[in-house]
Amino acid sequence: MVERKVKVAIPCGMHIRPAGIVSHTATGFESESKIIFGYHVINTASILNLVASGIQCGDVVSVECDGPDEQAALDGITAVLQDSTIKQ
Repeated sequence: MVERKVKVAIPCGMHIRPAGIVSHTATGFESESKIIFGYHVINTASILNLVASGIQCGDVVSVECDGPDEQAALDGITAVLQDSTIKQ
């Protein structure tokens, strides 16, 4: 298992479009991944859970990945969370 804390840079926060991008990125890997935000553990494959999380620009989250391609999954998901060009 690998883990990384990341500051979310998506300007509009975790709305439908960014949640879809995170979910699409996560499902492209074999590894299981989740985002931990406060006391919430969010399945990255679930767009609805990501939207409901309330994650906003500037929030610090922890991304955890576990599986055969865990490092690539971690790098991919954190890259999306740090992408300040994603619009609503």
